[in-house]
Amino acid sequence: MHKIVDLEEVLFFVQDVTQAKQWYMKLLDTNPTFDDPNYCTFQLGRVTIGLHPSDSKTASGVAGQVAYWRVENLTSTIDHFVAHGCTVFRGPIVGIDGPQICQVKDPHGNVWGFVERN
Repeated sequence: MHKIVDLEEVLFFVQDVTQAKQWYMKLLDTNPTFDDPNYCTFQLGRVTIGLHPSDSKTASGVAGQVAYWRVENLTSTIDHFVAHGCTVFRGPIVGIDGPQICQVKDPHGNVWGFVERN
């Protein structure tokens, strides 16, 4: 029987990995853990953020799946991302099951989901 264990990586498709890497470095206040013009990664806790060039199969932007990151303070997280050029995409709202949630869209068209559970 198979079992899904944990979130491993969130892959963001961007037009230019080298250019996007600079923005993500500022936003995340960290350097890449792997750095190549065709693929770049950052480590956030146990999860890898991967930057991959958009192409004919996968364009940049909202495609239907959103990874939600647990945060300690939703308001300050939203403020930090907006200060780095993101826009609020959905929310913030109180989810049906009780947590506060929000989605923001980054300048590359990708969406970050955030959840604060009390």
